[in-house]
Order: sequence, then structure tokens, then C-alpha cells
Amino acid sequence: MNTVMDIKKYILLASAVFVLLCAASCEKEKTESYSYLTGAPEFTLPMFATAGESFTFTAKDVTADDGSKVGYCWYTTTLNMRDTTDTFTLTLPDSLCTVTLTCAAFADGYYNSTTTQSVTIVRAGRENGSITGLTAAEGRDFFFTDPRDGHSYLCATVGAKDWFRENLAYKGSGTALENCETVSDVFGRFYTWNEAISACPDGWRLSTLDDWADAASAVLDKRPDPSVRFQSAAGYFMGDLRFNGEKMWEYWPDVNITDKLGLSMIPLGYASKMANRVDFDSMYDYAAFWTADEKDAEQAFYRYFFDESPDLFIGYSSKKSFAANVRCVRDHE
Repeated sequence: MNTVMDIKKYILLASAVFVLLCAASCEKEKTESYSYLTGAPEFTLPMFATAGESFTFTAKDVTADDGSKVGYCWYTTTLNMRDTTDTFTLTLPDSLCTVTLTCAAFADGYYNSTTTQSVTIVRAGRENGSITGLTAAEGRDFFFTDPRDGHSYLCATVGAKDWFRENLAYKGSGTALENCETVSDVFGRFYTWNEAISACPDGWRLSTLDDWADAASAVLDKRPDPSVRFQSAAGYFMGDLRFNGEKMWEYWPDVNITDKLGLSMIPLGYASKMANRVDFDSMYDYAAFWTADEKDAEQAFYRYFFDESPDLFIGYSSKKSFAANVRCVRDHE
């Protein structure tokens, strides 16, 4: 099953196949030399969407130097659809996959000008949702419903603390992955430290460096120093989960993912917030989680995982511009 990890591969494949198909469908005859069209079809798909959503696009602004009429072909390999029209409507199927859509502008005597976009279909929920493998352990796990929005979280008791097993998804602050609100309930949200410090529901708090050390002490020989990296501890925290059927943490022989603590950390990367945009980076490679501990007035500490290392790292960054995921903690009652 295709996921966002396959987008680049399928874009290249779809584009190559599509140029041939469009050339055949439009019955463009070969000439000894071709010119290039001016411009490319413009349309944008979100990175994530839900089954059944529809998107309508009208292609325009591609021209031929000699004034020849420009036509548009739309094609998606995923749905085996092809249509020659200026306006095209894409309706997403009821399946968890990645749909790649290509539009090619064509005119007699010219090379095709193409644009390709992809969208990954997601579904919230623990049953038949996009995230699979997250199951409750009897005697250790329980559910908590945030009274602010009714969102339910799977939680685990680790030692003397209760932890969220899922990333905080409170929409009162923070930003959804790739600015797609539809995926907020699937992955949780990215918060700056200034947002994270007050984002947890009443009775819960942003996890501290000491909380992370306490959790690690449940599986290590001794409690580690909260201010340093935890050697060979990452696999106890990392969840062997799948997104739309694909493993989220890629296999590396040095990293033994057991999720022994039941905290099920997933690799969503991190974000950088600027004045006019938010940039997301390193999904499937890193997982980053804020702590409540400040380094100074401008920076705070976070814990992070790297898919190629068995260690659990510590870093620090700007309270205002760096955004990470949040796990809420409380003292076990």
C-alpha cells in the first residue's frame, strides 16, 4: 500500500508513463522537431486528506508561442483515470493509499508540459485507522478523554507516572503536520515550547527531563542522568507502528524496537515556525518531544529519537520558532 514515503518514486514513474499515454490519447503526430510550451499547469493537492474528499481544478496559463490551442490531459495511475478536459474533479477513494495526479498541457508541434501532485488518504481512529499496531495492554493502559474537545487518548502507567501514549492533538494551539488539519487527529500536532508549556489538559503537564529519566529507569539497570543522552534506550520508547500499512520506523540493525514502556513514539520529525510559514522536516527519521525544562530565557530542552541510533538524545532549541510533539504526564493516582 502506497504512503507519503513513496511520493517521489511514484511522481517520477507516473510522469514518465503519463507523457507516453497523453501523447497517444491526444493523437499527437511526430514531427522532426518540437518547441516548448510556455508555463506549466498549476494545481495543488494537500499532502493529506480523507476518503471521499473532492478537489476540482481548472488548468490554464499554458501557452504556445504560435498561438496554437493548448489542451489538458489529467491522469492518475492509482485510480486508473484519464480525461482530456480543462476542468477536472478528483474524488478520493475509500482506501488508505496515496493518489498521484498528473496534468499535462499539450499542443500540436510542442512537447508536453506536466505537473504532478500527490495526496495521502488518512483516517483517524484506532480501529481501521491510518495508525495500526497501537493496542492497549491490560493492567497498564487506560483511556483519558480531554474535556476541552472530547479527544480520547490511550495512556500508560510507567512506574509512578501516567503518560499519553499518543501525541497531544489539542487544536487550541499548535500546528497540524504539513498544515493539514485533517491529519491532526491521526498524528497529533506540533507545538512551540511557548505553546506546549500550557497545552496539556487540566491535571496533566508537559513532560520533564526527570519524567523521561524516571521512565527509562523502568527498563535500564539504573536511573540515567536526566541531562544527558540515554544510551541504548530508544527502542524501549519507540513504537513498532504502521501508517497506512507501512512501518514508520525503518529497520536499522542497531535499533531494537520493543516499545517495552508502551509509550509508542512515532517519527514525525519537527517543524520550524517563521513569520509567514511553517516548515516540516525529517518525518520517518526523527521524533522530537518538548520537555518543560528551560535552558535559558530563549531556549528549552527536548528529547529526540533518530532512526539510525539506539540512543535517546537530548537537545535544545528556540522556544518561539522550533516546534515538536508533546506527551503529557501526571503523577499516577
